[in-house]
Amino acid sequence: MPLYLYGSSALDAMRYTRSIEGGILPGTAVRPRHLGNAIHTHRQINELGDDAQRLLSHIRTPIQVLVPKRSMTTQSDRLITHVWSHDIPSGAYLRLDNGIYLPTPAFLMQQLASQLDEIGLILLGLELCGFYSMWSFPAMGAHHATADEFEGCTFELNPATSVTQLTSYIRKRGGERGYRTVQHVLKRTLDRSASPMESVVYLLLCLPRRLGGFGLPMPVLNVKVKVSTSTTTKSRFPDLYWPIQSLDVEYDSDQDHTGMWSRYRDARRTVELAAEKITVLPLTHAQLFDAGEFEAFAASVRRNLGIRARTLDAEWHAKHHLLRERLLLSGAEPL
Repeated sequence: MPLYLYGSSALDAMRYTRSIEGGILPGTAVRPRHLGNAIHTHRQINELGDDAQRLLSHIRTPIQVLVPKRSMTTQSDRLITHVWSHDIPSGAYLRLDNGIYLPTPAFLMQQLASQLDEIGLILLGLELCGFYSMWSFPAMGAHHATADEFEGCTFELNPATSVTQLTSYIRKRGGERGYRTVQHVLKRTLDRSASPMESVVYLLLCLPRRLGGFGLPMPVLNVKVKVSTSTTTKSRFPDLYWPIQSLDVEYDSDQDHTGMWSRYRDARRTVELAAEKITVLPLTHAQLFDAGEFEAFAASVRRNLGIRARTLDAEWHAKHHLLRERLLLSGAEPL
């Protein structure tokens, strides 16, 4: 019998799977035309094989699954079932080899649209379209070369999807549950975020003022830029980059990383980017976590973008304070 993971349980499984597979999601995209034989009791879950149990051990309880009708609903401290009243979209699930069906990133966002607020859903989109997974190897008692204990995250992964793929999927889901919400947040979701804190910086700077952001124009993230030296041509990847203004915001995590993260410790990149007439504004961890310092930094970004200053009134400051608490205290966790 198949187990159709749903919601936060599917997200846990996707994060774990991305982390151990280098970001590549396994399985075959399928469309279960009916869910009549779906697992809907904990006894049935216990009957799954060792491979399935290994994956389920990395999912928080209660496990959430999808079922086709209300007569199969269960509510307990170990299992919660959800009824999906619409047809299952084509290619909405990935069939794994262990009897578990994992929703595709697009169908997962559609499922979670009713459980997450606007900011949480954008954070989820940034993660799924980015190079990281909010799952920590050290926290699970294992070890991995690209795991970061401080961030509780695994880096340098392939994206699970892209904004283009998500938009293409949701455009076909008109009238279904979660359609309008996902369609709305995708307008503020970007590809290629390299870390949770990079996503946080983007949201603080660019979310609209009604949500407590500074309302700055959307950049592109980690896009390839060619820089020339006296001997060769190199590729650099500005963190938050506004191509028209040739402005790059670089976040320095103050952490020691390897691989992709080594570029944060490479002082030469600023000189090389400056040689291409790209203005680099470095943002430190201390600046980000100091509200006054970050407001001054945002003003510098605004000036470099050529945008006129707008009054930041008491109502905006209250919203901004709540946004900072939401993003910085939770570590960019959407749930």
